[in-house]
Amino acid sequence: MIKIGVIGCGKIAEKHLNAYKKIDDIDVFVSDIVEKGRVVANKYGAKWYDDPERLILEGKVDAIDICVPTPSHHDFIVKALKSGKHVFCEKPLASSIEEAEQIQAKAMQTNKLIMVGYLYRFHPAFEFANDIIKEKIIGEPYYAFFRLGGRGSHKAWKHLKKTGGGAANEMLVHMLDLVVWYFGEITKVDNLYTDIILKERMIENKIVKPTAEDLTLLKIDTTSDVKVLCQCDLITPSYMNFIEIHGTNGSMYTSILDHFPTNVYCKEPIGIYDRGNNFFKFSKVDLFEKELRYFISCMKNRCVNDVDSLRDSISVMKAINILYKEND
Repeated sequence: MIKIGVIGCGKIAEKHLNAYKKIDDIDVFVSDIVEKGRVVANKYGAKWYDDPERLILEGKVDAIDICVPTPSHHDFIVKALKSGKHVFCEKPLASSIEEAEQIQAKAMQTNKLIMVGYLYRFHPAFEFANDIIKEKIIGEPYYAFFRLGGRGSHKAWKHLKKTGGGAANEMLVHMLDLVVWYFGEITKVDNLYTDIILKERMIENKIVKPTAEDLTLLKIDTTSDVKVLCQCDLITPSYMNFIEIHGTNGSMYTSILDHFPTNVYCKEPIGIYDRGNNFFKFSKVDLFEKELRYFISCMKNRCVNDVDSLRDSISVMKAINILYKEND
């Protein structure tokens, strides 16, 4: 029986708790500083702790799952590692490169597993894209465009700079993570455009004036010499996502949205792929369940996390750091 302690009781925490209910041999504990956490724990049949630090120090807990705003990630991760726990943390890893490097050092010292919640890597369409690139079906990639947009306005803190909000931490990090996975480490970031487009938000019946960006457009260079444009925002009324990748033998287009087709276009046939358009469809999948199953599998089998590495998460942090420095 694997025992998981979840810190936080918000929207993401509930998605994690729902995923854990689908996984056998899991015992879940929940803690938060707000009383709502007790209600959330009861809803999912989890045990309740009213003190997050007491839960982290609990000897019978094997891992801590961190679902709180970004500014609190570093302290909770380090405390969990010091107490001998494995860690799953929602993206991004931390608030700064300095914090991320401290986490990396502590992870190496304690030899504990850390996984960051970049769940897009677990979507069949994006796994398929990775295979297409690695097998060189479209030849050598040289240019790609990544797009991710959402409406925002769910919680006020997601639009405030001091609490780690903004399009970069909420949306861009997911696309940067895919860039790193597909094309290697990010070597250069040019901030083409970053701004606050919607100056006021109605959130939970209150007017909020955002201080964090809700739109960003970057030009990115990678170690594989692939040039990338990446646009992410919190101003799209209907959730939008797609990626397109262009190479010497063709192109591919795909999306996390199951109503969008995946298309692999080949200039010349290769393997099972005909010349011209090759269309594919991927069904919906519970990405939270899939990634948390993988995390638990790594814990149980004492294996290295080779899908979503700490090194890649730090590479994403470095790119975000450049964006914020240029935008200050």
